[in-house]
Amino acid sequence: MATERVPGTLSVATGVWVGVGSRDEPAEVSGVSHFLEHLLFKGTDTRSAQDLSRGVDRRGGDFNAFTSKEYTAYYCRLPARHAEFGVELLGDVLTRPALRDSDVHAERQVILEELAMDDESPDDVAHRTFSARLFHDHALGRDPGGDREHV
Repeated sequence: MATERVPGTLSVATGVWVGVGSRDEPAEVSGVSHFLEHLLFKGTDTRSAQDLSRGVDRRGGDFNAFTSKEYTAYYCRLPARHAEFGVELLGDVLTRPALRDSDVHAERQVILEELAMDDESPDDVAHRTFSARLFHDHALGRDPGGDREHV
């Protein structure tokens, strides 16, 4: 656990960095860490996706995640007086995700749309191409978002 106090700050950022990313995935399940990241936002055993979103929005916060080659990060930014809520929310999402079969198809479409958007960004295309050539046939050469074939 790492903390840093910034005197005079009225907000708090809480995050959990999970030590798994695309470099840890075999080719046949490329993008699974990113897919799981998406599914965790679909709810828990006690909270729906709407409950998660509304709970953070009503407190004036932000709740998000990202997957890289090295790790997957989940974070919540809130006014400082709601710090306990942020910690509890992250704990719930990471330890009690619902992981419903019904959410898999919907998220597959969302991820495919994300991949299509990345294809329209010259920076993303250049970075992806560079990584693929530099780390040919290695997990580090694959996009953390996965590819259309495996999503």
